[in-house]
Amino acid sequence: MDDRIGPADAARALSEIGRRREQVIRRAATPRWFWRASAVLTIAFAADTDYTSQRGALFWAGVALFAAGVLADIGLLLRAVRGAPLRPDLVAPGSVPRLLARDAALSAVVTGVVLGTKLGLEAAGVPYPATIACAVGMAVLVAGGQMLTRYRIALLVRRSGGRG
Repeated sequence: MDDRIGPADAARALSEIGRRREQVIRRAATPRWFWRASAVLTIAFAADTDYTSQRGALFWAGVALFAAGVLADIGLLLRAVRGAPLRPDLVAPGSVPRLLARDAALSAVVTGVVLGTKLGLEAAGVPYPATIACAVGMAVLVAGGQMLTRYRIALLVRRSGGRG
């Protein structure tokens, strides 16, 4: 029996390998719901500080709920990406600093938006400045986080030899 593989079969096998590699990369990416859930938790925490700062126990109950929500959010994220751990050989040399720089840039932009908005609202005497500022900042986080996730996927797929 002839054990040689024909060019068409080899091309199909390589295509299947590339498709599965891309599937693993996409499964390991941060899901969209994570950015939204993080935004909702942050806005709720800001509202807690705005509305209950004078009320003691109610404020601390809000802090406890925020902490529990963040832990649940991260736990669900880890559970969602656990099934597809990324291998180090999928990341090309030099990619990690670029990815970390984009993470830091998103954090800096969101922080700047929140602080700038809050300080401006406080100076203008607008009520509940933390809640409004966090809502604006979290809109930036959700949009930027999803863009960052798409960038990571494209970079990893491209570096792994996929279609990205």
